[in-house]
Amino acid sequence: MFVELLASAELPEGARTVVHAEGRDLAVVRVGGIVYAIDNVCPHRNGELGRGDLQGHHLYCPQHAWCFDVRTGKAFFPEGAKVECFEVKEEGGRIWARRRLP
Repeated sequence: MFVELLASAELPEGARTVVHAEGRDLAVVRVGGIVYAIDNVCPHRNGELGRGDLQGHHLYCPQHAWCFDVRTGKAFFPEGAKVECFEVKEEGGRIWARRRLP
């Protein structure tokens, strides 16, 4: 089931934000006109990924620069680390997300 995150207008190109949904915080970004959502908590020291730097599809943890691909949740650095990635849709001027099936 998809849950509503925010209005499309609240997330311009290149922006990132943190949204609370389904009992957790999600880092939500827009890159190349596409919205992505990943778990907001870095597995290293619980840094808020949605508060870090966004460079292309790479979102950096603001604490120690661990870097995650917002398309997959996989870490660019360090290799092997990962955060949960969510399926996102945009319709009716709203952004929606749900957990990806395994």
